[in-house]
Formats: sequence, structure tokens, C-alpha cells
Amino acid sequence: MDKELLQLSIDKLVYGGYGLSFYGGKTYFVRYAAPKELIKAEILKEKKDYNEATVREIVLPSESRREPPCRYYGFCGGCQLQHIEYESQLRAKEEILVESLRRIGKIKDINLLDTIPSPNEFNYRVRVQFKVGGKKLGFFGWDNTEVVDISECPILHPRLNEMIPKLKEMIKEVNDIREIHLLYSPFRDEYLCKIVTTTSLNKNDLLRLKDNYLGNKVVGVGNYSRMRHGLNRRSSVGRDHTYIKVGEYTFRVSNDSFLQANYHLWNNMINTVVDNISFKKALDLHCGIGFFTLPLAKRGHFIEGSDVNAKSISDADYNKTLNGIDNVSFTRASAYNQLKSRLGEIIDLVILDPPRSGLDNGEIELLSSLKPESIIYISCNPSTLARDLGALIRGGYRLISTRLIDLFPQSYHIESINILELTK
Repeated sequence: MDKELLQLSIDKLVYGGYGLSFYGGKTYFVRYAAPKELIKAEILKEKKDYNEATVREIVLPSESRREPPCRYYGFCGGCQLQHIEYESQLRAKEEILVESLRRIGKIKDINLLDTIPSPNEFNYRVRVQFKVGGKKLGFFGWDNTEVVDISECPILHPRLNEMIPKLKEMIKEVNDIREIHLLYSPFRDEYLCKIVTTTSLNKNDLLRLKDNYLGNKVVGVGNYSRMRHGLNRRSSVGRDHTYIKVGEYTFRVSNDSFLQANYHLWNNMINTVVDNISFKKALDLHCGIGFFTLPLAKRGHFIEGSDVNAKSISDADYNKTLNGIDNVSFTRASAYNQLKSRLGEIIDLVILDPPRSGLDNGEIELLSSLKPESIIYISCNPSTLARDLGALIRGGYRLISTRLIDLFPQSYHIESINILELTK
């Protein structure tokens, strides 16, 4: 028997890619809805304070609604906003960012600068993590339970899409592959590959897979196990790094280092962070490969980068030499330990680019004690950003500006760059 559909009016989009609706005294979060439209929805999950639903019929479509260009959309959970015109995606993300800062952070004065859109809303990703389930290769659905098999993905760089048939052949031979990660360098036209399995593959296994399926453009392959807090490398063959070019800078990137996926916006991110910045001494607390650290070094006397990822620090050290920059040093340390070790020093600037979980209370307390003149907070989660900015403002800072940079078109993810200054 068909489930009864509920007619809902969609107010706006909220974080997570849901349309927000209120009906019968209850809040509804609706998948695949667009702002200001009337739909018929099927309830998927009933909770105490809200219900989750999905669109089954569009009664009066939103002006921003479009036909999704991907044939897997609605099944694959990798994208949540393809049914909405790109300009409307940007406006919705701006509203979500500002609303989060006001509601969670209790921040009244928000100077939202012009958003930096992605020059291409498709074919922008050079880094991908494929899920594997049996003989299926693709991405999880919205509920993260089953792999949706794909033959192409419109948000991937075309050269990553070219690898999909090869990967599908490879998983026919190796039964226990669970994930395949690829990083493509447009600068070098080459790939790095991670193969996550439940049992170990030795170097001979990896060489055979590389030769038989992956090809010469894949310069390095590693075998990994999935641990609770990340991946553990078991073995590898070939070169474990590639290179990218961003403006005047060349960066080495290892298979275990982090790199933002949208290559169209690498230069924009750097320019936004270094714009109108000057300092005597600075700390970059989540420095990765030195992506921001090295360009910032040219704006001040000395900057120190730190990160918990040993491979990232190795890359960063290499990159400072590669780019001929000597007023910078790198050390492996958590943000907390690095801040604690610098208490009592005069630090002009601190750059933060934490994981989605944001800062912890100890890090915020140390920042408030260290009292750098300026803080640049780069965030991928408006909820934890708002929480942290609210705490920093209570600790004596003022939010100077917020800028959204759309690294993830078609998805709900929101990246922003936020500038704070110490109140006098």
C-alpha cells in the first residue's frame, strides 16, 4: 500500500541540504526540496522534536528548481543541491552561514563580504573517495548504508572519471576492497591511489594491480586499513607524492597529506587569506603542506606552522625549500600543544583551519590567553565556527569580516574565511 503523502510548504534551506517546513506544530527537514515551493513529502523518520521527509511530488516548484544534471542524483548521497540553480545555492549558503553565526554564536554585527563562487560548478574535484560494496563502486546514498554504483560523476575532474572503468575491473579481482581514494594533479597529469581493504596486500599485489589496471599515470599506490580515527598504511609501491602548482607556488603533496578538493579555488583561497595581512610573528596551527603558511611568510617576519600529520609536516618542510622561503619553520604538534608552548610570547597573528569538529575548549582558552592581534579562522562547518567565534568574541575579539568561498558546489558544505581582531 502506498504511503500517505503530506503537503508541505518549504520555507528555506538549512544546513545538511534539507528544506525546512513547519506543519501541525512540528518541524520537518525535507530532502531534495527547494526554497519557497509547495511539495508532497513522504515521512522517512519520526523523531520527538522533528520529522525527516523526502520530496515525492512537486505541487508548485520553486523558481530556483532545475532538472538535476546527474542521472544518479536522488540515489547517490554525494550531492544534495543539484536540483537548485547554482546562484540560488550560493544565496542559500550565505543565509545559512549568517543565521548560524547569529543563532549559535550570538553574533549581531556580521560583515559578510562578497562570496567567491566556484568558476565551474561541475568537474571541480581532484580528490575523491570511492566506496566499494561487492562489485559496486560509487558513493553511499543519503543514509550512508548502501553503495550506489556509478559509471561517472559530474563533479569530478574528467581525468578522475576516466579511472572509473579501470577501478571497476580491479574490484572484480580483489574481493575485499572497501574504499579507493584518488588524488589527481592537473599540474603533473598523474594520480596517487589508496586502496582500503580488510586484509593486507603486499607490494607484489600492489604492483600487479598497478600494472594490470591502474596504469603508468598512477605514480604511487598504497594499501590501507580503516581504523576508528582514520587510515593506517600497510604497504605502498611507487612514489608516494605528487606536485601541484598554485600561482607562483609549487607544493609537494603526499598520499597521506590533506589537499582541498576544488582546484579552481586554490589561488582564491590563498589570496583571500593573505590579503592586507602583515605581522612580525605568526602561528599556522593546522598548516598541512604549508598551503597558507608559505604565502603568508612573504607578508611577515617569521611564521611557524604546525600539524599533527607527520606526512604533512614532511611535505611542508620540503615545500619551504622548494619555494626558497626561509622565514618559516614547521613542527609536528597539536594546536593545543603548539599554543601552550608559545604562552608568554608576542604573537601577532594566528591562522586556524581545524577539522569539522572545530576548536576544543582548551584551544580557545589558550588563544584568549595568548591574545594575538589577529586571528584568521578558516572553517568548513558553520555550526562549530559559530560556536568558536562566539567564544573568541567573549574572550576579547571582534569579528571583522566573513567570506564564503564555495569549494563544494552541489553539496551542503560551507567553507568560509573569517577575520578577527583583538579589541583595544
